[in-house]
Amino acid sequence: MSSQTTDTRIKTNFLENQAKEVSDKKMSKGPLIAFGIVFLAGISFGGYKVTEFLMNYETIAMMKNIELILDSPTTKNGQATVDIVVRNNNPFPVQNFEIAYTIDGTTGGNVSKGIAKIENLVPAADERKFATVSLGAINGEPGKMHVDLTAARVAEKSKLPGDVQQRITDALFLKEQDSLAAFQQLDKELPDNPVILNGLALTYEECNQKDLAKQTYEKAIVAAQAASANGADAAEAATPAAGVAGAPAETGASSANKSTIENAHYHLGLLLLSADKKKAQAEFEAAAKLDPNDPAVKAELEKLK
Repeated sequence: MSSQTTDTRIKTNFLENQAKEVSDKKMSKGPLIAFGIVFLAGISFGGYKVTEFLMNYETIAMMKNIELILDSPTTKNGQATVDIVVRNNNPFPVQNFEIAYTIDGTTGGNVSKGIAKIENLVPAADERKFATVSLGAINGEPGKMHVDLTAARVAEKSKLPGDVQQRITDALFLKEQDSLAAFQQLDKELPDNPVILNGLALTYEECNQKDLAKQTYEKAIVAAQAASANGADAAEAATPAAGVAGAPAETGASSANKSTIENAHYHLGLLLLSADKKKAQAEFEAAAKLDPNDPAVKAELEKLK
C-alpha cells in the first residue's frame, strides 16, 4: 500500500507546520487523536482483508480445480442455449455452480451476457454434462462465447489430509497412464478409500481396462457403504466391515458417501450397457435413487425406455 500512496500524495509543508504546532503549548490534541483513529482503522481494515482472504482460500482453490467445457451452442427464436460439461477435479462433491457468460457479436460488441446457474451436484473426481443450459435472449448475430465460473459450493468437505487431497487433484490432471500410476500408489497407501477407488476406476476406464474398472467401482460401493455404516465421511479411509456389501446404500450415508456410491453405480451402468442392458438399467436405477437429479443418469434411463 505504501508504494501506491507515496508518489500520489499532494506535496505540502506538513513537516514545517507540524514542528510549529509541537512548539505551541496550546496545540489541540484533536488532530493527533484523529490521526490515531485513522491509523488504527487502516490496520483493522487490513486485518479484515487478510482474514477474508484466508476464509475464502479454500473456495478459491476449489474453483480453480473445476473445468468448464462448452458444447453445441445453439440459438432458436432469439434464445441461446449451450451444453456445459462441468469437470470436478476436487476430492469432494461440488454443487450450486454460477457461470458468468458473455457472447460477442460477429460485428463486435456483446449480444448477450448474464449468469447461468446449475444447482446440481457433480461427484468428486468426475464430470457431468448439463444439456441446453439457457443463456437468455440474443440481441444480434452471436459470434464468440466466453464463460467464467464465479461461484460454487462444496457439498461436503473431505476429511483426508491436505497433501492427499492435493495428490488426488494432481492425479486427475495427468495423462491416462500417469494418472493411473498415481491413483494406484494412493490406493496402496490408503486402501479401501471410496474417493480414491472411484478415481482409480475412472482411470482404468480411460485406459480401456474395463474389467478392472468394473471391479474397482464395485469395491468403491462396498467401501462407501462401510464408511456410512461406521458413520464416517466417504473421503476418510474406510475398511469394509463384514456383511455391509448388501446394506442399503443410502442408510446413514453422508452426501459425500451418497455421491460416491451413486457415481459408481452410474459408471457400472455404462460399462454394462453393451453386454447386458437389464443389468445396466438396474445400476442406473440404483444411481437415480441416490440422486434423482443427476442429468447423466436421467439421460441413460431415458435412452433405455
